Amino acid sequence: MQVSVFSIRIDPAFLEQDQQTLNTFLETVIFKKSSTQFLESDPAHWSVIVHHETEQQEKPIRLERKSYEDLLPKDKQVYGYLNQWRTEKSEKLNQKKFMICHNSELIDLALYKPSNLDELQQIKGFGKQKADKFGEDILAILNAV
Repeated sequence: MQVSVFSIRIDPAFLEQDQQTLNTFLETVIFKKSSTQFLESDPAHWSVIVHHETEQQEKPIRLERKSYEDLLPKDKQVYGYLNQWRTEKSEKLNQKKFMICHNSELIDLALYKPSNLDELQQIKGFGKQKADKFGEDILAILNAV
């Protein structure tokens, strides 16, 4: 989540312009929440804090279905390392492999190679919980190849 701060001056010469700036900004982001505070400084103004996300943060980066055959040789090698990790993790946790990661998720990881937890959560199938649980392992593999 990102935070942006706006000042809305109460001077009639600036009020409409400041409001328009805020409204234009709000049209370009996904609004989450806001808070306001009136400041009796010179000039007096409203301070508006907007918590938001960008469009690209909300949408998974997987745009079309890819298959293993679509991967380049280097990506297939990364897929192999991720598949090996998944097998070992499933044995250690005594879970089915698909409960750790689906093949399609491994393909996306090999293709897009996220470099941090925020980027990892952009991969379809990786919410916060899954990223927190397996993210460091996955990022270590991706950063090592």
